[in-house]
Amino acid sequence: MVIIIASEKGGTGKTTMCTNLAVMRAKKGSDVLLIDADPQKSSADFVDVRNEEGNLPDITCSSIIGRSIKSEVQKIQPKFDDIFIDVGGRDNTSLRSAIVVADVLVIPFLASQYDTWGLERMDDLIDESMAINSNLRAFSFLNKVDSNPKMDIASESVKLAKSLPNINFKDIHIGYRVAFRRSVAEGLSVTELTGSKKDEKAILEMDKLYREIFK
Repeated sequence: MVIIIASEKGGTGKTTMCTNLAVMRAKKGSDVLLIDADPQKSSADFVDVRNEEGNLPDITCSSIIGRSIKSEVQKIQPKFDDIFIDVGGRDNTSLRSAIVVADVLVIPFLASQYDTWGLERMDDLIDESMAINSNLRAFSFLNKVDSNPKMDIASESVKLAKSLPNINFKDIHIGYRVAFRRSVAEGLSVTELTGSKKDEKAILEMDKLYREIFK
């Protein structure tokens, strides 16, 4: 399966989600390839830290940018069980090339007006892409959700997300948790943290997202 974690807007936490999901899948026994299609190369940096720390299982990572993503994925797909693609935060040739070969497009977004505008643009892009890749399954979810129960700024964002014709909104809320930042620094997924660093809520949230992708 080819899974893209992408957003037309930057800062949505897509790299954190992508690296966490890739590790979770690898721990299930899948032979995983992580493609870093973002010029910032944050996913590649994560894998470098993971390898330096000796964390297992190993994650294979390759940096591919631009139109060549489509041809490279088609070429190497038979060698891996699952391919995760971390695409930069804007509409570019990398994103458009990746969508053509994807099975699932996962779109994290924040509860803000800027993000909902970005989500609308992603919906338009998917509409165009469906002419080539009619089997694409795209869904969105709220990421970096504030833990303050008095804040209800997400309601309008969710309302718009539910109205989009090409992106299914899923009732998955990933909290803005310290555990994610701790795990990245150690080259770990949040599900691998132990002892006092372990965050059960973060694990449950990521497990829900994982199960939605691989249901």
